[in-house]
Parts: sequence; structure tokens; C-alpha cells
Amino acid sequence: MIVIEEIKYFIDAHFFQGIGWDLIEDAVIDHRKISKEERIKFKEEILYIKNLLDQNQFKTVKKIIVNNDLEGTKLTDIEDMQRFVNEILPLIEKFELKKEISYIPLESLKYMIETIIIPTKTSLSYPFFAIDIQREGDTFIQHFKQDLEYVEQAFKENDKSKIEEILQISQEKGVYIFESEYRNSFIQEVMENLS
Repeated sequence: MIVIEEIKYFIDAHFFQGIGWDLIEDAVIDHRKISKEERIKFKEEILYIKNLLDQNQFKTVKKIIVNNDLEGTKLTDIEDMQRFVNEILPLIEKFELKKEISYIPLESLKYMIETIIIPTKTSLSYPFFAIDIQREGDTFIQHFKQDLEYVEQAFKENDKSKIEEILQISQEKGVYIFESEYRNSFIQEVMENLS
């Protein structure tokens, strides 16, 4: 029988009593700060439980609940475990990197400017909009990092056509960070925090 260390960690650290089911997506986002290996193990444990539930091996699932001290948590019984698997697995998959989605230069940057970075925010520091970036998942994060590298390279090479395109995108929404003296520090801070 499997020991579900990562599920137990998730329940203890991110989805403890007092956190409602309506906040499970926020719990998953917060949980994504752990290592990739731990996230993979977490998903494997969820899939293992799902497989047991799909095969109606309820006694085994109940033993797992008891043996992993999950009684008194949100996963006290079979129905809770079924709900947990049904709600969390799509969220895990939503945030995973999808290699089949091709990178298109500046598309993620446009999306960021249109939906996440808004001029009315008083600060463009990474922590200010970090949770919004995390909600978009690994594919978006990967493409956004590529866009920031694209911006950095355009200015480094003084590529006038690329710079003009970048500035046009940002100016249309009143975001002027890319034409300011803070451009490089902004890019550096975001890249460091997305790594």
C-alpha cells in the first residue's frame, strides 16, 4: 500500500481545516512552489487514488485514509477523497506545461499587459502580480519568460523594429516600464522569481 506523503503534505500545509473547497485552486497554486519532483509525486499519488476509486477498491482507500492519519482532515471518508481527486486532478493538469502549444513572440506579453499588468496598479514589482501569473500555469510562464528574453534581446541588440513593436504593445495600454530606466531591473526581478 502506498504512503501518500505529498497528499498529506498538501492537506497539512495548503488545504487544512478552515480552507473551503472554493479555495482549492488557490491551494494548488500555492502548492506549486514545491519542486517539480514533488509535484510529479503528488500527481502520481492522486492518480493512484483515482485508480483505486475507479476500481471500487473503497476498503483500500479507507485503509490509506486511516494509515496516513487523514481522519479529521478534509479527506476523512471515501466521498471526500472522491471529491478531492475529482477537483484537484483537473487543476493539476491545467497548470502543467503543455509542450504542444507553440511559442508565439510577444503573445504572452500582450496578454499580461491586457489582463494582469494594469496602469492603475501603483507598483509593477513582481510580487504585486505574482499570483496572477501563477494562475496562468507553466505553459504561460514559459512563454512569458521567452517574451521577456525577446524584449531584453531586442533592446540589447537595439533592434528598432522589435523595440517599436514592444513599445507599441505597452503604450496602447498605458504601461511604460519597457521604455523606462527600470526595464532591465523589472525583467531581472520577474525572471528570477519565475525560475
